[in-house]
This record gives sequence, C-alpha cells and structure tokens, in this order.
Amino acid sequence: MRADKYRHFPDTETYQTNNLQRKHQLYAAMASSNMKERDEILYHDLTPTDKVVVEGSFGKRLRWAQSCSDISECCSGCSDVRPLPGFSTTSSGYHSGRGTSVVSSDAPAGPLLDVSDSEDDDDDSDWGEDEWPLERPLPLPEWGCERPDLKFSSLQHYYGFVARATRVLHVALDNHCYDSFSNFLTFSKEYLASRGEYDDLMEFYRDYDPPLVPGRYTCVGLAGDLATRLSPLEVLYPGLKDATYQTGLMGTPSQQRVSCEEEVKDVDWYCSGSVPPNTTNLKEHVMLCVRVSVCGRPGVMLFDPGYHVGQPVTVMEDGLAPQSGPVRGSTARAEVSRTFRYKYQPNNPAFVVWEVTEEREGKPPLRLSNLIHISRPFLSGVDIAERRNLVYGFKTLLGRDCTGQLTCGLYFPVRECAKTSVTLFHVVAGRPCHRRTPLAYFLDEGVVEEDVEVAVAEVAEGTGRTREELRHSLVALARLLQDGDFVKQMTELDKCIADIVKTQGET
Repeated sequence: MRADKYRHFPDTETYQTNNLQRKHQLYAAMASSNMKERDEILYHDLTPTDKVVVEGSFGKRLRWAQSCSDISECCSGCSDVRPLPGFSTTSSGYHSGRGTSVVSSDAPAGPLLDVSDSEDDDDDSDWGEDEWPLERPLPLPEWGCERPDLKFSSLQHYYGFVARATRVLHVALDNHCYDSFSNFLTFSKEYLASRGEYDDLMEFYRDYDPPLVPGRYTCVGLAGDLATRLSPLEVLYPGLKDATYQTGLMGTPSQQRVSCEEEVKDVDWYCSGSVPPNTTNLKEHVMLCVRVSVCGRPGVMLFDPGYHVGQPVTVMEDGLAPQSGPVRGSTARAEVSRTFRYKYQPNNPAFVVWEVTEEREGKPPLRLSNLIHISRPFLSGVDIAERRNLVYGFKTLLGRDCTGQLTCGLYFPVRECAKTSVTLFHVVAGRPCHRRTPLAYFLDEGVVEEDVEVAVAEVAEGTGRTREELRHSLVALARLLQDGDFVKQMTELDKCIADIVKTQGET
C-alpha cells in the first residue's frame, strides 16, 4: 500500500468553498423544527454513490464500490463536517483501565491512539487481586455505564447516516491493514531483552503494557481509529459521540468498545445475566457500537474493521427495517466463503448473536455462534483483547481494499522455527495466489527463490511496508522462534488462556 494512501479527511476549506450554498441549506434544515424538511434535506444531500451504498445495505443485494477510485466521490464528501470545538480528531484516546503506551513507527499511520493513564506510569503494572487474580492468566473484564440512543425520526434520516458512516468506514479499511504480527514481535523482543529480570514469561506478561502501534493495529486499534474518523459526524448527528460509547478521562477523549465472545457453545447460559460471566470469558475481539433508535424502535449499529466487514451492520431489536441482512465475510481462500448474520438474543437484549456460516468446497457447512455484549461499554479492550492477542498461537498480517476484501497478506502458527512455515498470498488475475515457504528460508541469505521474493514484495506493498522492512521482520521472527524455551512458554500460556472457557455452563 503506497504511503499516500494513508490519508485523512480531504481539505475542509476547499469543500466548504465549493459547497457553501448547499451547506447553508443543510444547516438551516438541521436547525429547523420541521423534522420532515430536515430528513429530506439530509437524504437528498447524499451523492449518487451514497445512494448506491444505501440501496446495497438495505436492498435485496449488497452492492459496493469495486475499487478505491470508485469511492473518491464518497471520500470527498466526508469533508462536509468538522470536529466539535475541544474534540481531538487526531486521537481516539483509547483507555483500557491501565496505562497502555503508544509507540512510534516508521510506517505512515492514521490517527494516534493516546492510551496513557498519566505521564507517570511507574505503577501501571501493579494489579490488585480483584483486578487480576494470581491464578488467572488474564485480568477480569470491566464494564462502563449504559449509553443513550442516537435518535432518528425516519428511515430516510437513518439511511443518510448509514451512507456517511459507510464512506468513512471504507476510507479506514483502505488505510489500515490488520496486523497481529508486529505487536507479537515487539512483545517477544522486549521479553527476551529483559528475560533476566523475570522468573518466566507469565510474570513478564502481567507486567507488560501492550502498545497500540500506529499503522500496526489489531481489532482494538482499528476500532479506535474508526471512532476518531467518525467523530466529525457529530455536527450532523448530535449525540453520536455519547451513543458511540465514548467517555472522557483527564481531558483526553477516551474510546470504549463493545466486546465479543467467539465460538460460544452454550448461548443461553452465557446470556443468563446482564453482563457476560466474569471468570469464564476471554473477550478476544472488540467492535465499535452506536446505540440507535429509529422511529422509536431500539437497535445498534456495529462496525467490525477487525473482521474486515465493509459495511456498518444494523441490528434492530424487533428484527425489522432497517435491520441488515446476511453479510458476506472476507476470506483469503477462493474456495472458502463466510456469511455473517446478526440478531438480538431472544431472551436477553443485552446481547447480539453473531452467527457465522463457513462453507468449503466438498465439506458440510460449519456454523458458529459468537456473542456481542451491547448494553454496556467494554473498558478492557487493551488489557484483555490486545493482551490476549499477543500470545495467541496464530499470527496474521492482512491487507484489504476499501470494502474489506482481502488483497494480500501472510499468516503462520507460533512454533519452533524448524517446524514453522509462513504462507504469503496476493491477488493474481482476480484470485488469491498462495506461496507457503519454510520460515528458515529467511535465515539463509544464499538462497533466493524468485516466487517467494515476488510474494514478499506484493505483501509489503499491500500492507504499507517496504520489501526490506517486511523481510527484516521475517528474519527477526525466524531468529525469535529458534528459542525453544520461549516458544514452549508461549504455547503453555496460550493454552492456559484457552482453558478459561472450559468451565462455561458448569454450575
């Protein structure tokens, strides 16, 4: 991905000069007490591309721009709003409940995520027993207060919001890859460099403050980046910030998220309370949520850039319009397809059920149920989701286009170097082309395989890196995984965390 694709909102003054008359009409309508006039103005203010997005989101078929150039008109439309006074658009200010650092990166990056509790972080890793019991491999989750609804008086009014939110989402997806590789390298290098100060990896793990590296985000950083990009829409939709589960701390905007529990076996048991069971959930994934009310009917709008979902997903409690239909998930394999469906949990409106259907050629469909806790903000995105991701036994670096479709990437399991292969893929003639190679290949400078080097170059370009930078990271990974003791401790810690959910449903 070229550096110039790490762009932000277009120049506001240029847009205002060209559209001043239209903006005056829009703001006059917003201030008008005539809600019908306001809704009509907001809807008709949409560009033709916006209306395609609305039709695709709520019609019988989903239709999306086919390339980044197709949404250039949409991107320019984002400049019709400016941030509220006193609200920073350069920091979403993630706060996880602990001091979590932001570190610099050589890569071009989007908005920084300022997650520091304070300038003095000497006590950031001092966990109380009630926050992180010694026998538990992850902290206990924390929840915020319920948020108000963002109210829409008509479907047209809501569809206008969906169109604007969609084009912001497309820019965010286009700007950022999904990356669980870089933070793993940072974590591992820091442990090995300070190994003499700790008895084992678990002790270091408790003491480690997971950084959110600009341009190197997993679901936590991607949700924060998107929240920052959506914030200027507050001008057109007053109350958006409050409905998006935001809270302020020490003068810095602080973003909260909804949490997601993946592959839940006993849905009824898990949803038996107002919040998820405290000691038997992992919270491996986070999304961004806007609580909405459409014509007096409650629902939520979900954004999931971590799973490359290219549209805002609307889930209504009554299941009626503007409820989203099936959503196509993105995969790296042409022979694999995923479909996502969302609905309120029938017996507990504090949860949304996210059903995943995966189909592979020649195999029966695989169906999984994930649960999204929507009633209260999740305060532990960094402390739990980001931290858990560090030792998860499978790593990915994935480039996507503006609609969330995967365009290139790499993935590998965390095993000893001699037993590990890395798979690189990029799109050739419209189909993903995969190249699997032993990780040890990158340690032998005397061996050059042209197809591997081409794949490395394609993945590097598509994820905003240089070929040299990506190759350097792969060499570092290979050397890191030559440390058998480290790999063994990583595997044991990963298993210990996975065992948390084994007692779900037990009385």
